[in-house]
Amino acid sequence: MKNAIDQARYLMRCRKFSDAISLLNSRRENYEDSFDFYYTLGLAFLYAGDTGSASLNFNHAREIRINDANLLLAQAAIFLRRGETDRAVQYYLDIFDFEPQNKDANRALKFVREHGDYEAICRCVDDGSIEICYPPLGPNPRHIRNLVLALVFGAMAGCLAVLFWPRNHFAAKGRADLSSLMLTVSENANAAEENSANFKFNLSAKEIKTAYNDSAKFFQEYRDNAAQRELNRILNSNATRSIKQKCREMMGYLRAPTFDSLKDNFSYEQVASSPELYLDCYVDWSGRVSNFSSAENSCSFDLLVGYEDMKNVEGIVRVEFDFLPVPQIDSALPVRVLGKVSVSGGRLVFEGVSVYQSVKNAFGE
Repeated sequence: MKNAIDQARYLMRCRKFSDAISLLNSRRENYEDSFDFYYTLGLAFLYAGDTGSASLNFNHAREIRINDANLLLAQAAIFLRRGETDRAVQYYLDIFDFEPQNKDANRALKFVREHGDYEAICRCVDDGSIEICYPPLGPNPRHIRNLVLALVFGAMAGCLAVLFWPRNHFAAKGRADLSSLMLTVSENANAAEENSANFKFNLSAKEIKTAYNDSAKFFQEYRDNAAQRELNRILNSNATRSIKQKCREMMGYLRAPTFDSLKDNFSYEQVASSPELYLDCYVDWSGRVSNFSSAENSCSFDLLVGYEDMKNVEGIVRVEFDFLPVPQIDSALPVRVLGKVSVSGGRLVFEGVSVYQSVKNAFGE
């Protein structure tokens, strides 16, 4: 029979945080000096959104064991939620002192670079994406069960697919089958939170369901950019937590485009007017390069968007390439850049994907 801590961890993987907290609290006297008890209880409180109780239990755990990567990661997440970015970064650096290759700390540092300002972090707390900085819980048993069932009935589904055309845009049409992400009866009936004052987009239940269904339809049409925009709309809205979680799962199926495969390109004006709606979307913008700098395996520059004809500048975006080979760019010629939209310090930033520059000056200069 599993002990209380193992049972609580199972409940947490099933996202039943209240049940895990109740179970552990009922057994507290049996685990008075247990690091695992205080850490697990603190983690349950953290995922449940009670950072005060989480911090109290993490402090008890740290009195027992100081150098534990997961504990430091969890405490750093609390600092992030409070907007104390410097303290969070110091905790991540402390992790590297004894685990130099810790992937969770590296992922959290990347998150800080992309969402380092207080307002951006507040939005991430609201939409739940801050959880990427929490210690991972492990696979959800319900997802594993669904996968096993999918494998068992896969052959049957294949036969039926020959006989019946898919009935909706969640069924596979040459891409991943999103049927497991369809909204449940409960989610359809209660799509919107009652208190919507703290969200960027205040949507009706019908608007939430329309945006969600549109995102699935766009995905099956290979319009990942349009799908990403609708998912962002929901993540920044008053949609329920369970629907937002499905949005994040759907985002895992989206793929980066090339210049040729990008179907939905967004203008600088669109993106600049509502950056949170276009985060992680890809855009193909042209212009001129300034402030170019390079290192051994990276380079960055300012893209003067729309300035390819040297008449008008729509805006300036910082572009960062972080892979090999580093692109060779002639700042005297116009350039096209394919990049992923991000925000750092309240400023639009591109994660560069590809660069195109004609060897011949297209404007006859």
